Amino acid sequence: MNDLLRYQGLYGEQQLPMVSDFIHLEPLQDRSKIYAWEIEEHIHTDLVQLFLISSGSGTLYSEKQEVSLNAPCTVTVPANVLHGFHFEPHITGHVMTLSVSFYDTLLPNKPDLTRQLGQLACISFTERPERFAEFDYWKDKIQQEIFDNAPEKLLALKTYFEMLYLELYREKFRTRTADLLTNNRNLAYFQQFQELIRQHAQDLPSIKTFAKKLGITQTHLNRVCHTVAGTSALKVVQEFTIAEAKKYLLNTSYSIAEVAYFLNFNDPAYFSRLFKNRVGVAPGEFRKG
Repeated sequence: MNDLLRYQGLYGEQQLPMVSDFIHLEPLQDRSKIYAWEIEEHIHTDLVQLFLISSGSGTLYSEKQEVSLNAPCTVTVPANVLHGFHFEPHITGHVMTLSVSFYDTLLPNKPDLTRQLGQLACISFTERPERFAEFDYWKDKIQQEIFDNAPEKLLALKTYFEMLYLELYREKFRTRTADLLTNNRNLAYFQQFQELIRQHAQDLPSIKTFAKKLGITQTHLNRVCHTVAGTSALKVVQEFTIAEAKKYLLNTSYSIAEVAYFLNFNDPAYFSRLFKNRVGVAPGEFRKG
């Protein structure tokens, strides 16, 4: 598939704010109504989403598969997974969107849990609406925290999201879920590539080595990345590195040279040039806000 509809930001948007931990919450109906309740199949390259559908119905589409959505229900959408929707008018609910860099900080010592939740899936609560109300509770806590400026805001948000995803994980074992697995080889390879990047974050190997681990050629890996992300394999790795750099710059007092060395750059000047080229501002300016 060479014509993937991809968004760097939310549906219909190609930009995200210059932050390392992007968290966004909006009513489901707000954006859906703009697009006449039809959301074309697309991928988000670096975003994870959770839909909480409170009332109404619709259909989830992915690679010629479809699942009926009847409220109350939840839909988990990992990064780089094709998904689209048809919503009936007057549907209500909320969509939570997280950057992959923030999502990866949740429950870091529970890889089985995050792997289970890293699937395009729908969980129905039609037989237990009172259980869905618990997810609404955590959503309300998150919404309040987003708009407040209380101390340790990020810590509170992380805690609330961890509780919400933990409850989702438990629910997958209590009730029937509809999981939609990708049949698209390009998407599958790209997802595996991103997982390898995360696994080798402290000592990133060459693109040739990544390709070998995937069982494909370097040329094939570059073709996969161009198809899914619209860029080369090297730039996919660089995007990951820049995301890590943003975390250090915003959340620590390390010097720019120290951040560069932590990320295995031998030349801090080269790191600064790469950062400015990818982000648009120098590391020092980014840190200042």
